[in-house]
Amino acid sequence: MKFALILAVVVLASAPLAYAQKVTVKFDKAAPFAGYKTYKFESEGGARNPMISQLIVTAVERELNAIGLKKVESDPDLRISFLAASGMDLRVGEVNFGYNVNPAYEGLVPVGSASWDVTTGTLLIDLFDHKTDRVIFRGTAKDVLERAPSADMAADAKLVSKQVNKGISKIFKKYPKKP
Repeated sequence: MKFALILAVVVLASAPLAYAQKVTVKFDKAAPFAGYKTYKFESEGGARNPMISQLIVTAVERELNAIGLKKVESDPDLRISFLAASGMDLRVGEVNFGYNVNPAYEGLVPVGSASWDVTTGTLLIDLFDHKTDRVIFRGTAKDVLERAPSADMAADAKLVSKQVNKGISKIFKKYPKKP
């Protein structure tokens, strides 16, 4: 009886660890992060469900505003783009920082490869330097989108709301802070 109780406690305690989000952030160490003051979204529709897209936009805006960046309508320092892989895997073009650590896999990926897979359930956020048109920051959060889209968009958005906010918060905690 005691063994069964201990086993149940161990299984229940370890369940959240098994489903914990994995967040990976890579950035261009040569980018002038202290000089970035403004941002603009390239598109606010990186998820199939517009309600989830809005959740993502709101969370990214909250995090960027907390860092001290301001949203503008034109001529931003940074452009923001995001993808939410739900329902099928995606292939995304590689970011060239020299040798690039691929957020979808462990280890270094040679610069010569053209693309990599983003598995279902992953949120990918890119920040582009507007002047150089280069990605200077890429954050991914795995296990954010818990299931493929259903016919009930509101229920889907409610289901992932907490995970989206948590994942985006984790990503931007790793944003290079101003000196």
